Amino acid sequence: MGHSRNRLITHPRGAAMRRTPDEPLKACIKHQHGYFRGEKCQYCSEEGELVMSPRHLDQFGRVMAGVLRHFPDRFELEMDQQGWVAAGEFIESLKHQRRHFSYLTMDHLKAAVETDPKGRYQLVDGRLRATYAHSIELELDLPTDDVPEHLYFACSQEDSNEYLEQGLYPLDRQMVHLSGTRLNALEAGRHIIGKPVVLLVDVRAAEKAEKPIMKAGTTVYVTYEVPASCLRKLPDSA
Repeated sequence: MGHSRNRLITHPRGAAMRRTPDEPLKACIKHQHGYFRGEKCQYCSEEGELVMSPRHLDQFGRVMAGVLRHFPDRFELEMDQQGWVAAGEFIESLKHQRRHFSYLTMDHLKAAVETDPKGRYQLVDGRLRATYAHSIELELDLPTDDVPEHLYFACSQEDSNEYLEQGLYPLDRQMVHLSGTRLNALEAGRHIIGKPVVLLVDVRAAEKAEKPIMKAGTTVYVTYEVPASCLRKLPDSA
């Protein structure tokens, strides 16, 4: 039997529709607490100045995710093997192809990246990239230090049996995506499975098997594969 693959599972019929964006992107000018998402600064409760409306922030985030994870060529961007593109070129291309974003500046991009709740992007020295969920083949150079001893992966009951025999390998994405906590895994799994099973990943065992795991976001970790010997099912996860 061939290697197990992380299967792409579609949303079931009748799943909840995507909610209307209601979170603006703002800047705390009075007390210089930086950018934030929401109506008021979390540090001083000032309303701040509007940087991007909820609708534009949602649209911008979707375009940025698509370009940096799946189709940089559609925006005529050159991406290196670590996933980086020139941030200035990204802005100019987006302004050209999406005229309603003609006002975009580097400050808008910086604000969106810094306040992303999942830590999905990096903006460093004029370069921009997504840190996970790519469908294009890359060689990401993400940090491997300070990774917890255990991580978590949500899947269906049926798939869990196969993964425990064959290990975890990517399918629709280029890497296996793991969660930092059991709750994070359950939340991610419920979006596509309904009642997921959670597998526990022994990170130190994976490292000994020369399968390093990298930190890619606030609660997301990625790796190219996880051997079956490094997995076990949590007894109360079904």
